[in-house]
Amino acid sequence: MSVRVRVLSASVFLALLGCSTAALAQATSDDSGESSSNVSESTSAVKQKPHKEKEKKDAWEFRWSPRPSIRFGKDSRIDFRLRYKWDHLTTEAAESTTDVGESQDLAWRRIGIEGRLAGRVTFQIERELSAVEPWRDVFVNYAGLDVVQVQAGKFKLPFGLDENTSATNLDFVYRSLAATQLSPGRDRGVMVHGRGVGRMLRYEVGVFDHDGRNARTRNAERVFGGTTIAGRITAQPFRSSKSPAADLQLGVAFTASDVPWGVQSLRGQTLLGESFFAYDQFVHGMRRRTGFELRWRPGPFSVKSEYIRVTTERAGQSVEDTDLSPLVAGAWYLSGTWALTGERKAAGLDAPRRPFLQGGFGAIELAMRIEKLTLGSAAAGEIASDGPRADVVSGNADRAATFGVNWYLNRWVKLQWNAIHESIDDRARIGSARGPWTSVFRVQVGL
Repeated sequence: MSVRVRVLSASVFLALLGCSTAALAQATSDDSGESSSNVSESTSAVKQKPHKEKEKKDAWEFRWSPRPSIRFGKDSRIDFRLRYKWDHLTTEAAESTTDVGESQDLAWRRIGIEGRLAGRVTFQIERELSAVEPWRDVFVNYAGLDVVQVQAGKFKLPFGLDENTSATNLDFVYRSLAATQLSPGRDRGVMVHGRGVGRMLRYEVGVFDHDGRNARTRNAERVFGGTTIAGRITAQPFRSSKSPAADLQLGVAFTASDVPWGVQSLRGQTLLGESFFAYDQFVHGMRRRTGFELRWRPGPFSVKSEYIRVTTERAGQSVEDTDLSPLVAGAWYLSGTWALTGERKAAGLDAPRRPFLQGGFGAIELAMRIEKLTLGSAAAGEIASDGPRADVVSGNADRAATFGVNWYLNRWVKLQWNAIHESIDDRARIGSARGPWTSVFRVQVGL
């Protein structure tokens, strides 16, 4: 099937979906008005039949606001989630998942439930329908106090702004290199977190089984971090003000774990999964991550930036059993967005002021990101090697620029188009003479 046919099919599908969601929204609005009327009638009759009013408040009821939900009273609910993503990708990358100049269609389907019980316990269970490791977030959180909460299960370590942004709220089709390559990702653990100082300060600190899924491959012979301590502190110093800086958020994060003797599994790959760094070095000792982040969303604009540095010790790994210089990986990105239709970025564009086919055209946003990922060793010198026990490791770096357009049709449907250009410092290692361009079109539907 040609690209034009695919795009046309997607357009027809979206038009039909827009009509259905418009009708659904109208039905939801009608239901809401009817419920309000019933509430008024019940209120006027509360003196006559108080026992029936109490029974109604304690009864289960089904709602759609904005997704399927079951409510029990005011303090308990269960929300049902469904996410579908379809990508059409065309790339020039020779070693990517597609051939040079060829296209590929990819689809992801995810279901889940989340909710609150008795006003104090929240939970989330999420599963991918087509994945090698299907279970995503599976955790329970005790929210007795705003300043101290406890979360346990499988979830993302508190490290990384981009990595800890929900997939449905990403400004770009792909997460940054800093997030996919250096942020830990998910693991099993227990975390204490909360807010304080007038909700201007948020903290998260926890203990996890390992240093996250992002830091390892499916190769059982590769080693990764064991028990990991992770923490993150974010602050909005001007939250209580009415200035444009009220949304400004700054943050710092860290992880620390011990890596056993062996060949490391930390990867050096492009956005499309093309390996550009020989990471067959032996490691042993502490692995430390340090991260700094910034987020600012004034009006229809947003600016985000992050820097991550990872060091892994190589104790006793030289040919003389002495210590080698640590392996070092660093990444940064700077991104910006602009909602052309005027919606406030901090409020989210997933609920546009004038939804598509409901009196408007939805929300349209422009986005751009530049980034860089570098891998090598702490030691530097003229004599560098790719050898597994070299003190000075031949480093390499990947630079990427992403240009995008996001179209939020309504609360449930989002379209994204990205043009990505990547450039490897030493392209001789991957057998390509020039940096590739990649085009990605994504359809995302979420309930």
